[in-house]
Amino acid sequence: MTRRDGHHMAVRPKTLHQQVAHEMRRSIARGRWKPGEKIPTEDQLTVLYDVSRATIRQAVAALRNEGLLSVEQGRGTFVREPRHEPEPVYIERTVFEHEDGTFGGPDCWQFDEKPTIYTVRVDEPSAAILRTEEGEAAYLVDRMITHKPSGARTRHAMLLPMERIIGTPLAADPDVRPRQAYAALTAAHGPIEFREGITARMPNPDENAALHVPDGTPVLITQRVTQTQDAAKRLMLETLTFGATGVHLTYTHRAVTGGF
Repeated sequence: MTRRDGHHMAVRPKTLHQQVAHEMRRSIARGRWKPGEKIPTEDQLTVLYDVSRATIRQAVAALRNEGLLSVEQGRGTFVREPRHEPEPVYIERTVFEHEDGTFGGPDCWQFDEKPTIYTVRVDEPSAAILRTEEGEAAYLVDRMITHKPSGARTRHAMLLPMERIIGTPLAADPDVRPRQAYAALTAAHGPIEFREGITARMPNPDENAALHVPDGTPVLITQRVTQTQDAAKRLMLETLTFGATGVHLTYTHRAVTGGF
C-alpha cells in the first residue's frame, strides 16, 4: 500500500484465525448461517476451513466478542439475533425568555406527580457548584416527571438555597415548575442565564426501579445552574436523571458579543 506522500506502508497480514473469522462473518452476512441457527460443530469447522481446533476456537471467540455468535453450554454455538436499537429519544433543553418576562421551552415534560419538598442543608458538591457555604439551608423540590414523546420517566430535583430566594414567592411556596422559578429569580435578581453540565454513571437499585432503567444501563445526569448574567450569584441547581440509552440532548445556542 502506498501513502499519498509516495512512501510505502507495510500491511500486516491477517493471522489464520482472523482469516477464518472473516470467512465465518461472510457466511453470516450472506445468510448461509441465519439468526438463531446453530453453526457447524467445532469438528466440522476444522474440516471446512482445514485448520486446527485452536484456530477455530479463536475465530469463534472473536465473533462472540463482536456479538455475532453466542455459545450455549451443551447445545452448541448459535448466530445471534440482530439487536434492535431503541428509537432515539430527543430531549430539548433550551429555555426561552419572552418579552413579558415569562419563560418557556419545548412542552415535552409532564408534571403529573406532586413533588416531595424537603428542607435540607446544602452538601459539599452542591455548595461547590452554587458557590455557597456548605451546610446552608435550602429547599429541595424532588419529583418524577415524564418525557411525553417517549414516555421515559425522569427524576427532576430543584435545589433552592434559602438565602437566594428571600423576598421571592419561592420562599413561601417552592412547589413550582422550573419556568416559574426562573421568572421569580429574575424578578428578584435581574437577568439570568444558565450553565449546564452532563455526566453519566450506573444507577443505584432505587433508580433502576423508579426510572424503569434496565439492568446494566447507565443514567445521564444533567445539572443546570441558574445564575445572574454577571455570574456574581448562582441561584438554583436543577438535576435531571434519566436512562441514557438512545438519548440525544439538544440545545439552541445564540452568539454572544465578546464570546470566543
